[in-house]
Amino acid sequence: MSVAPPDLVFRNVLVAVDGSRDAGLALAAAILAVQRSHARMTLLTVAADASRTPGAMAVDPLLQDEVDASAQRHMREALDTVPDDIPVTKLFRHGRPGPEIVAAAKEGNHDVVFVGARGVGRVHALMGSVSQYVLHHARSTVFVAHAPRD
Repeated sequence: MSVAPPDLVFRNVLVAVDGSRDAGLALAAAILAVQRSHARMTLLTVAADASRTPGAMAVDPLLQDEVDASAQRHMREALDTVPDDIPVTKLFRHGRPGPEIVAAAKEGNHDVVFVGARGVGRVHALMGSVSQYVLHHARSTVFVAHAPRD
C-alpha cells in the first residue's frame, strides 16, 4: 500500500532568520517555495530577552540593545536576499526563539515554517535546539535546513 505524498503548495510561509548559514539556506528554499506557489512570505527574527541570559541578575539595557540590533541586522540582511517581486511581512519578537517561532506560525496561520538547523553567536548558546523545538511543537509543516560544513 502506497501513501500519496503531500501537496507541496503553500500559501503562507514563515521563515525564521538569525544570520546563520543554515537560516540562509532555509530562506533560499523558502524563496523557491514562495515563487512556485505564489505564496505570502513572513520573515521572523527573535531577539533573546537579555534578562533571561544565564547569570543575569538584572536587565542590562545596553546588552538588550546589542541583542536587538543584531537581530535587526539579521532581518535586513535576509530582506536584501529576497527578490523585489516577493512581498514580505516582517516580524520582530523578543523571547525564546523556539516558542516565539511556534507562536508566530500559529498566530499567522502559516502552513509551513522554514528554519535553520543551528543558530549563531552568543544567542545560540541561550536557545538550545530551536529547530528541534519547532519540529516538535509546530502544528504546520516544518523544513529544517542544514548547510554543508566546510
